[in-house]
Amino acid sequence: MRATCIRLQRLSKTTRPRNVLPFHGVFAPNHKLRSSVTPAGRGKRIPDEIKTPVQRRAAMTWAQRLKRVFKIDIETCAQCGGAVKVIACIEDPALVKRILDPLEHRGPSDQAS
Repeated sequence: MRATCIRLQRLSKTTRPRNVLPFHGVFAPNHKLRSSVTPAGRGKRIPDEIKTPVQRRAAMTWAQRLKRVFKIDIETCAQCGGAVKVIACIEDPALVKRILDPLEHRGPSDQAS
């Protein structure tokens, strides 16, 4: 009997970490109403319409991603602390190369002017 208890204790330690708290009901991860009751709106949502990849990606802007991942805030001016407006987000590699190529050929003194 004692050996069985020890084996069950070892098994329970390997199957689930102690800091995991299972949720039931509407707080369970796969419940269809979870997004309506959690503060962050997490959970499965019933889609009203099928979203395109662009619409799915639009949830977070590049500025928000840079701030979240790299702690780079491009929406705030480094000199005065004022708000900066992003007027374009260029993602096409060919266009980025065309814009940056002339800057690579210039020296540091030329870029200051």
